Amino acid sequence: MEKAHEVLKTTFGFDSFRLEQEAVIRRLIVDNENALVLFPTGGGKSLTYQIPALCLEGLTLVISPLIALMKDQVDALVARGVKAANLDSTQGADRAAWIKGEVLSGSMKILYVAPERLNNEGFMAMMRRVTISLLAVDESHCISQWGASFRPEYLKIARFAEEMDVERVLCLTATATPSVAKDICDSFFIDRSAGVFRIPVYRPNLALKVEVFGNTEEKTKRLASILKGRTGPAIVYVTLQKHAEEVSNALRAHQLDAMIYHAGLPSEERERVQQQFMDSDQGIVVATIAFGMGIDKANIRQVIHFHMPKTLENYSQEVGRAGRDGLHSDCYMFLCATDIPILEGFARGDTCAKRDIQLWIQQVALQPPASDGTLDFNHYKQAKDFDIRQNVLGLLYAQLELDYGYIRAVTPFYSVYDISSRNDAGWRKVMSDSSPAAVAIRTYWMTKGSGYTVDMVMTAERSGIERSELAKTINGWEMDGNIWSKASQVRARYMVMKPIPKSAKDIKALADALYQRMVARENEAIEKIRKVIEFATNDDCMAQGLAAYFGDEDAVPDGMCGHCTFCMTGAGVEFSPVATSIPDPARVKQILDACPERDDPRLLARMAFGITSPRLAFGKWSTAHPLFGCMVDTDFNALVAAFDVECKKAGYTRVETAAPAPRTSQKRSYTQTKTASTSSYRGGYGRGGGSYKRARGRKY
Repeated sequence: MEKAHEVLKTTFGFDSFRLEQEAVIRRLIVDNENALVLFPTGGGKSLTYQIPALCLEGLTLVISPLIALMKDQVDALVARGVKAANLDSTQGADRAAWIKGEVLSGSMKILYVAPERLNNEGFMAMMRRVTISLLAVDESHCISQWGASFRPEYLKIARFAEEMDVERVLCLTATATPSVAKDICDSFFIDRSAGVFRIPVYRPNLALKVEVFGNTEEKTKRLASILKGRTGPAIVYVTLQKHAEEVSNALRAHQLDAMIYHAGLPSEERERVQQQFMDSDQGIVVATIAFGMGIDKANIRQVIHFHMPKTLENYSQEVGRAGRDGLHSDCYMFLCATDIPILEGFARGDTCAKRDIQLWIQQVALQPPASDGTLDFNHYKQAKDFDIRQNVLGLLYAQLELDYGYIRAVTPFYSVYDISSRNDAGWRKVMSDSSPAAVAIRTYWMTKGSGYTVDMVMTAERSGIERSELAKTINGWEMDGNIWSKASQVRARYMVMKPIPKSAKDIKALADALYQRMVARENEAIEKIRKVIEFATNDDCMAQGLAAYFGDEDAVPDGMCGHCTFCMTGAGVEFSPVATSIPDPARVKQILDACPERDDPRLLARMAFGITSPRLAFGKWSTAHPLFGCMVDTDFNALVAAFDVECKKAGYTRVETAAPAPRTSQKRSYTQTKTASTSSYRGGYGRGGGSYKRARGRKY
């Protein structure tokens, strides 16, 4: 720990560690064990892996979901003289090549990547050549299927840790409930008694307040009043991108100049707004949840949720950006009945029709595996063909793998590689490479600008050489410093572990099970919205309620913070939004007239409620249609029931239109089945054969 203290002072300029930081670092570099850090926003999580990175030999690999956050972290480290970099898809070939060279030489100490980078063949090949002393998994709550921000890509991280024999793992998050924390510990074999380090979410300087409004105009007037009395910078959170524009414009009418931030803005504009806010003493930014990750501004005095957050996890993160200097800060949540349907739309948006799940399973089951035992699919095309959102499609594949063991996600492949010369000497080596794969690449490549482009699928078919061998050759050329390459047109790839059901009966049973799980996730999301309303309206201290939600029941002294709405008034606010339970027949008829499809009542309900999908977008019944969202104030399940009556009358048939979606003609019926050969998983993907942590007699 002596070196850790030295690094803390000389590199980061601090005389002592905060709270649990030292205990976490000791767990990693002295005990050589895995750990989970549960620190609230602004709790100093980053130092718990940055300092070990400079104390340990080898590379520290940080997996983080946001490119912008990675860049901020890297810039700060480089400014302190730390050899750090982030590898992402926005970088040019020369920058990426330099980073890879520094990693392979052992000079790079900290490398940041997104979880999707684990799908990159070149990256995986590079990782097999280095020693990973520490794997830090930021936002690790994304690994839990029952978390508020589950991402299927995160499921591959635990397998990566095993296959690459990483020496230790640190998981970090600010928003893990007890059940999510258990999922993380189970995934990475973290001792829940000795390896979990928690700082309670309770911040005594934050005054949590809630107010109820009848409409947007009332909210806007109150927002202006609050902002005019601010004593420092303020963040106003809204739900949709268009809300940011609307609220900012409304504030100008009150002589308040508010910046706008959302994911739809150009990156240069987002960077400008963020920097302007960071430099301000009284700045106001109206933003979606895209704003805030990596915002380390100590004097934010107000965080206002103009629209109710959809989860308490989101709320905790967002209010946690206020008052990091320890001074009093106010956090307002506005409740309004008209805002609830939009949040409910988010919750219900991922559930697709059971019939589409059946057709998707059929395509997966009937496709013959390649010679290496893998299946490959274009997720973008499947999402469009089967009217399943891409994130949901990723989850369905993850369930086939995790819950049923039919497949195992392996490194996707890229259909096209663009190749260009890096230097004359290296290019001569490429041209003189006499291996069969090299000869095939040069035979079938085509000129593109000053370099070449290689269609890997076509080259493999014509040459008879495995596509993986072709990719290995190109990656080898790049890692040897001979070329620059850029891969594109990704296809997800899965190893067949055991036969996937092919009969109509078995496919239907599997689809039923997956659909029920999907509905359960939808209900879970709706329940999270209900939890937010319950938290905001309970006859209890709001700070105590938030702490208890995250398992910190004893964090608030005597269970009363003294300055939340409940503590100041002695009662919770009254709020009971009720949706119309009987759909308007005239509106139902309008939707039926506009959208002739009768095979999916949920599709019609989505159009009426304002929840888009690939199929609605293709049929032009989505956001641009005047009837889209016209029944947003009606109970969604009542809409499904109403449209089901009409679909039943039509025999649940697809009505062909002048411009039908192509998905029907591309799908086979359940009866058109055939036997496809399968191959069992043969292993060998990891550098060390999966011995991670087993050397110390522990399971992984």
